[in-house]
Amino acid sequence: MVRDYPKYKVAAVQAGPVYLDRPDYFDVNATLAKACTAIEEAGKNGARLVVFPETFLPGYPHFSMGLQTMAEAGEFFHLWKQYLLNSPVVPGPETEKIGAAAKKAGCYVVIGINERDPEYDGRMYNSILFMGPHGEVMGTHRKLNITINELFFHTRGDVTRVKPCDNIRVYDEPLGKLSGLICGEHFQPLLKQHLIVEGEQIHAALWPGLAMIKTVMLVMTQALCVSARCWAVLAAPYVAKEAVPKDTYPNNHFHQSIGGSCVIDPFGNIVAGPLYEAEGILYHDVDLGLIPIGKAESNLVGIYDRRDVLALARREQPFRPVVPMEWVREAAPQPNDEQIAALNKRLAKLESKEDDAAGN
Repeated sequence: MVRDYPKYKVAAVQAGPVYLDRPDYFDVNATLAKACTAIEEAGKNGARLVVFPETFLPGYPHFSMGLQTMAEAGEFFHLWKQYLLNSPVVPGPETEKIGAAAKKAGCYVVIGINERDPEYDGRMYNSILFMGPHGEVMGTHRKLNITINELFFHTRGDVTRVKPCDNIRVYDEPLGKLSGLICGEHFQPLLKQHLIVEGEQIHAALWPGLAMIKTVMLVMTQALCVSARCWAVLAAPYVAKEAVPKDTYPNNHFHQSIGGSCVIDPFGNIVAGPLYEAEGILYHDVDLGLIPIGKAESNLVGIYDRRDVLALARREQPFRPVVPMEWVREAAPQPNDEQIAALNKRLAKLESKEDDAAGN
């Protein structure tokens, strides 16, 4: 049987979220509407996969806490609250609207969100939301390592959300094996190796589009494509000068978001883009049939695989701040009845020898 390697059109959305003047700062509804419009446009142009930038909904946290005055610190706390209130829960009203847009367009949607945790009040994650072409939530990926100013806002993602390893899942779909990483996660060798072992074929690379990592953003994604022999759709935001709020928190770096969206093939070649200093949607027709051609040269799950020398281990149970005592008992090895009986027998022999020695 000849395996089918699909061909289809992908789209990288380069756009900026809608930011507001203080005291509101963010507008999740306006940004959501902008996302749905882009999905509709990409669908009409034939895209089967549409990728958005990191934390597109409601926007990347371009802010670091200022401590020059107490008033400045207090304003940051208010900004933090606004970010939380404008952040979606999965599933929720925002995912329903994105799902409806995906269903109407008949495409998969991968979008960066600032995910609010409904279980722990005030906990936020830098997440990727995966939506299917029937409007369903496929899952989310919560960023494992948080970078610089993101540390003020985000909690590190765990390996597990609902079932083992679903936070670092590779989705086996008709368009191929799909997964994604966020920004600095592309520096993580073990995380990338996990995706390679799981057979990722189409990679969503979500970046913040910062000028200071303009080259790094491309190089690290290209390196993954060559190592995994996969395609990548890299999406990064562009925030135009006129879109930056006039009255906002002063300690910010909106000017850094210059874009850089592109599409990369399994040989590391940039085949569409990169796009800078403008909003737009990049398209490219990907051919997964190029993947086995690349693997004929180097295949990290084939002839280049040396797991007998170096192996990857992963945690499959969630890390939680409070756990039932039963979990602790299950995690710790417990002696069985046979072991207890054997120990008692040995103890009895030792006591008998002591009695004999005392009698002599």
